[in-house]
Amino acid sequence: MKKKVLSSVAAFVTAASMLTASASADMSVSVMLNRSTVSERTETGSYTTPMTNSTTSARYKAFVSAKPEGLTTGNDRWGDNVLKWNPVKDAVLYYVYRKEGTAFKLVARTVNTYYQEINNWNYEVPVGTYFVRAVTYNYNDKRIMSAKSDKYTVTSKPIYYFDDYDYAEDDTGVEYESDDAFNAGYYPVPTNSIAASEDGLSYISDEPELLPDEEYSHYDVDGFKKASDTPLSTFSADVDTASYANVRRLANDGNRITEDAVRIEEMLNYFDYNYVQPSKGTFSLTYEYSDCPWNKDAKLLMLGLQAKDLEKEPASNLVFLVDVSGSMYSKDKLPLLVESFKKLMNETTKNDRISIVTYSGFEKAVISGARGNMKNCISDIADALYADGSTNGEAGINMAYEIAKKNYIKDGSNRVILATDGDLNVGISNKDELSKFIAEKRDTGVYLTVLGFGTGNIKDNKMEALAKDGNGNYHYIDCAAEATKVLVDERKKTLVTVADDVKIQVEFNPTLVDSYKLIGYDGRKLNNEDFTNDKKDAADMGAGQSITVLYEIIPAKKAANSLTYQTSKNNTTDICTMKVRFKKPGQSKSLQSKYTVKAKEYLKYSKTGIKFRFATCVAEAAMALKGVETYGDVSLENAKKRFDKLSSNELATIGYSDDFASLLSLLKS
Repeated sequence: MKKKVLSSVAAFVTAASMLTASASADMSVSVMLNRSTVSERTETGSYTTPMTNSTTSARYKAFVSAKPEGLTTGNDRWGDNVLKWNPVKDAVLYYVYRKEGTAFKLVARTVNTYYQEINNWNYEVPVGTYFVRAVTYNYNDKRIMSAKSDKYTVTSKPIYYFDDYDYAEDDTGVEYESDDAFNAGYYPVPTNSIAASEDGLSYISDEPELLPDEEYSHYDVDGFKKASDTPLSTFSADVDTASYANVRRLANDGNRITEDAVRIEEMLNYFDYNYVQPSKGTFSLTYEYSDCPWNKDAKLLMLGLQAKDLEKEPASNLVFLVDVSGSMYSKDKLPLLVESFKKLMNETTKNDRISIVTYSGFEKAVISGARGNMKNCISDIADALYADGSTNGEAGINMAYEIAKKNYIKDGSNRVILATDGDLNVGISNKDELSKFIAEKRDTGVYLTVLGFGTGNIKDNKMEALAKDGNGNYHYIDCAAEATKVLVDERKKTLVTVADDVKIQVEFNPTLVDSYKLIGYDGRKLNNEDFTNDKKDAADMGAGQSITVLYEIIPAKKAANSLTYQTSKNNTTDICTMKVRFKKPGQSKSLQSKYTVKAKEYLKYSKTGIKFRFATCVAEAAMALKGVETYGDVSLENAKKRFDKLSSNELATIGYSDDFASLLSLLKS
């Protein structure tokens, strides 16, 4: 079966391209080409902060008596009609009222100093009489209203983009009214999913398609390495989970899962394996050694590294850095982002400090250093955010780190939380330059969490680079449940760091190991000498966080020489030695832990624990999705068959295993 594409979608694509071409050739197109920007840049040192409780303070009195001035109609940066006014000092947002009948009704809350309505993707300020009031809050979360502005009457009608075009024509020659193009919505149609039929109309194929505007980094995948030649396997820890949630989003939407979207370690580490907590120190290791279910000639080694949890969570200094550019407009972006932040705000207390910075064509400090129990204030601000403009991520990041430094909490969790689709198009936008830029922020003592949102044009490569190079972690939020997982259920793992620059080095014993293959971590591999280089950056781990590592191993048939196991009389039963190198937060010198894996611990696959058997299902499914030849004879079908044999009681001990069951049901073998 083939499904018809809404005619307005095709019209939207064609009409937009027609407008772009015509605008340069024919200046009669009624688009405001001389676009003015409503600038609200807040300079360093003058960031908005909540009022004190004293109603007798000069600052409080000044705010209450202040009123927005200069109400007028003008054009925003896109040339659309807006009602705008001058900013009021200390305001965190503004209430806009419109006269309806004999009374005035609240029609908008906005953090900007302008107001516009949305009507079929044309922005307009309806004719009518308005007034505006500035709003701030005190530290008791009490709303403070300024004096109301003078009334202002809008008399002019809005300007529409397509005044000179009654129709737009798609590539099949069928004409559609241009308003339908705007009604189609914001989501892009994959260009390779449209096929023309005999009746001249366009159709979307049932076959899963790639989303052409999404960007992912590519990493080469290594095959087996001889233990006698290359005994050391060195890589950085990886605690990101973005790939799993992104794969789930693609599967739910019926889109093809590109191999670069699949990062096997992030698929494995999405789940909570409930490894044993360390009795002392920072880490504990759990391991199992058994048969490899997809390679009869190989064994499989699972290493589970568990970081210590904290009984008491330290105070947090959180700076929400919110992308409010035009690309964030759709419901799975800014609206879901706002819902996610509200979930986190339910967990903060008066000991925490909350700041909000927005960025689009310009950066804006909405509030700085509010107490974490100011939930009404933060909720109102979040609801007033609006997507509009280009994306200057560089400027926003700089301001966010400045505010984080200003509100720094010693021995606390100081973190910037960047929420974006990654579509940076102003300032630094190249992935490599972005990595260099964010790496300079590592020495500030402020950590980074990147939350990815959206579909169709997400720039996963840029968000991954920001997290990897900026002492950060990266999660993709595809639904409200994922926001709850990352920001509520696993809040300490996401926000509280217990180990910096965590590096892992495994040395294999060629007496027992002929060759080995690390499954995943392709973008995290390090040179062997990087392991002891304290200047070499690596991933950080949060409180109670764990990582799971799998090695496929071909057993040795005869003895050989090695580093630790180099004597000809070596009778050790060690398969390998695992070293973990890390720094305590804020320290510059690394500590090291060492663990050994014994061959005598081998178990038949049927005798292994649920952690091992579940991990093999996730790994094989991920390898099948990645489709790289070096992974050998793997298949989704075999992963599903093994998963179906796992009992529900056993699976209950693995956090979020029920979600994997749902994902498997969506994936096609």
